[in-house]
Amino acid sequence: MTLPALAQTTPPVSVTGGMITGADTGEVRSWLGVPFAAPPVGDLRWRPPQPVVPWDGAKAATAFSPACAPNADWLPNAKSEDCLYLNVWAPENAKDLPVIMWIHGGGYYGGTAGQPVFDGGNLAKHGAIVVTINYRLGIFGFFAHPELTAESPDHASGNQGIEDQIAALHWVQANIAAFGGDPHRVTLMGESAGGESVAILVASPLAKGLFQRAIAESGNDALPIDASENAHFDRATAEAKGVAFTRSAGAAHLADLRALSVDQLRGQPWSPVPIVDGHVLVEDLTTTYRNHRQNDVPLLVGWNAEEGKDLAPEILGTGDFTAANHLALVTKLLGHAPSPALLAAYPNATDAEARQSINQLTNDWWGWRMQYWASLQVRNGRSKPYVYYFAHRPAELPNCGYGCGIGHGAEIQYVFDHLDWEQRPWTAEDRQLAAQLADTWVAFAATGDPNGASLPIWKAFDGSDGSVFRIGTDDEVKRRGKLPDFKLFGTP
Repeated sequence: MTLPALAQTTPPVSVTGGMITGADTGEVRSWLGVPFAAPPVGDLRWRPPQPVVPWDGAKAATAFSPACAPNADWLPNAKSEDCLYLNVWAPENAKDLPVIMWIHGGGYYGGTAGQPVFDGGNLAKHGAIVVTINYRLGIFGFFAHPELTAESPDHASGNQGIEDQIAALHWVQANIAAFGGDPHRVTLMGESAGGESVAILVASPLAKGLFQRAIAESGNDALPIDASENAHFDRATAEAKGVAFTRSAGAAHLADLRALSVDQLRGQPWSPVPIVDGHVLVEDLTTTYRNHRQNDVPLLVGWNAEEGKDLAPEILGTGDFTAANHLALVTKLLGHAPSPALLAAYPNATDAEARQSINQLTNDWWGWRMQYWASLQVRNGRSKPYVYYFAHRPAELPNCGYGCGIGHGAEIQYVFDHLDWEQRPWTAEDRQLAAQLADTWVAFAATGDPNGASLPIWKAFDGSDGSVFRIGTDDEVKRRGKLPDFKLFGTP
């Protein structure tokens, strides 16, 4: 995205590092590709984010930066190791507005703040400053090594991508008032790995005081260390993994790895996972909550009605959902052997039944993860949690696969009130829901409560099915109104 043809240039704004100018459409002002840390290249590869490199004159902030490398093949954007930039949207004449900082998903290996669906202009019109950020991904964002730990003043390594998110929060605290934002009303918002990142930041002592609310859409790492498909390694295990990777890449030491090109490193297999490093994360998140050590802020969390069709093959690494391998796949998904009651609820008498069961189980397990987190807050916090279940089926897109229907990420375009990022036969109901959800999310960002004038009444979550807010038409909610028995999966 570049400066729109009809946009005017904004007056210069002073931020950390120098002056910037953006684009002004008459309704919304935007500043794209604003650096919030030094380029993490050369000797800075794998180090914690460093201060912004100052510049002279007024930098034109009118185009998105490249996505962080490596990145998913499905992303057409340019990719670079020099990628620690953010974007800001503000309505005209903004003053002391709540701030929403969006963390994109993508499994910690893909995605970027510059994806069209994340354009913050329409959401800003609902009364918020919107910030979207990049953070290091894959081997560059989640790599632990004994030499890295030794050179670190914090004696830790492995969570560089999460540290980037914290650096962006510090930038927001230092600079957002210049755009009309209130640094005392900052809401973290993310989906999938972005939602998991929000959970990590809620638990991290390094993020204390940097945000006041948290929204997580279909992503949660607030589970015991042995109960998540993204189970956090301890630092020693992660460092051993890093040493093995170094040898497989033909490098003797960290300096040799730093000398390799992005493409050389990108060609090596690596599964990025946040770790318990003793610095960013000091323990698994369930333990943090049980000991009342979380950043105690209002939560708004939820999931979609058809997550399983997208997530089951992704999490399990196969689409071979047969009766014969059902037990093994259920065990892999849960991280432990299933109870007889759970197996009975998700039967596998035939291959067709097994396929349907594993998709539904994945969806229900994903919903349980979100309810689990909210339940931890109910039991161990002072701030209120709110839970939603997104049951609305968007207008169909021909030949659409991942994320279509009510799949993983289907709610994002509604929350951003940005349906027209792609051409679909959107209905009046779609557009009304998008405006309503944008208003609801902004109300939560403003007050910590999603209720407001002309908005549906939303109860705080208390652990009951009746306190889960269903999103959709009356028919859709009725059709999907009954939630699964989450007790089958365990309790906080």
